[in-house]
Amino acid sequence: MRRRHLVFALLAIPAVLAGACALFPGLTVRLAQRMELHAAGLEQRAIDVGGTHVAYLIGGSGEPLLVLHGFGADKSNWVRVAKYLTPHYRVVAPDLPGFGDSTRDPAAHYMIDDQVERVHAFAQALGLGTFHLGGNSMGGTIAGVYAARHPGEVKSLWLLAPGSVRSAEKSELQALMAHGDNPLFVHDAAGFTRLLDFVFVEPPSIPGPIVKYLAAEAVRHRDFNEKIAAELWRDPVVLEDVLRTVNVPTLVVWGDHDRLAHVSGARILGGAMPRATVVVMPNVGHVPMVEKPEESARAFIDFLGRAPATGATS
Repeated sequence: MRRRHLVFALLAIPAVLAGACALFPGLTVRLAQRMELHAAGLEQRAIDVGGTHVAYLIGGSGEPLLVLHGFGADKSNWVRVAKYLTPHYRVVAPDLPGFGDSTRDPAAHYMIDDQVERVHAFAQALGLGTFHLGGNSMGGTIAGVYAARHPGEVKSLWLLAPGSVRSAEKSELQALMAHGDNPLFVHDAAGFTRLLDFVFVEPPSIPGPIVKYLAAEAVRHRDFNEKIAAELWRDPVVLEDVLRTVNVPTLVVWGDHDRLAHVSGARILGGAMPRATVVVMPNVGHVPMVEKPEESARAFIDFLGRAPATGATS
């Protein structure tokens, strides 16, 4: 899990927008988002499923690939990697309920089991049938539990630094939290900058006015995210146990400099799952698909091309 509020477009704001940052940071973000969506072949849509409003991105052609973001993030985390995936797959990236532009219901629960069933209802509402399923951090936990609960629907799993590998070595985040220091919850612009440093090996360069804007957005949602985090910690999943019987081709991708979820989790999942391939990416942090989008996409495309019949590591 992690608390981060990254806007995909701001990893490299075009020079033409730079002058507008100081006066109109929100408008700059929206314009940059539109440019990135167009480049990735994605469009924004929304659907109401069982009383829950779900915003999502969709685009591309081929077999469906449903991808789930992590805690405190949103669908935008998949845009940069989608640029390399949409020529091969029909990419669907929702804002999980409780995050992004989807419903935040103070009376609802957001534990992993709850989110799995919401994702299931969403996939059915879109008529996805069978599909490839990916997830990062908390989204990886949801994807893994989904595959165990609905095995007939999942053609393959793509787990990028999934949360909840309980037998992994203690991460830097866990060590900090044990001393009452949690960088996942942002209180100001300095805290947002610290979070970027924590998530990436090479943090993106974001103009100061945009940092302030994003930090304000993070602060605005902090209380609700703390509610969700408390529920997740109260009902923990042991992912390595859940996945032992999941018999679909699975690609586990992890950054070797992940400070939120220790990279030893990659080896553990590779040994626990019958058809897992493990790729550890050098000089990468907690969000490989954002930090190294082309390499992450290529690993997944090549992996499905090999379709391993037995476990392997690389």
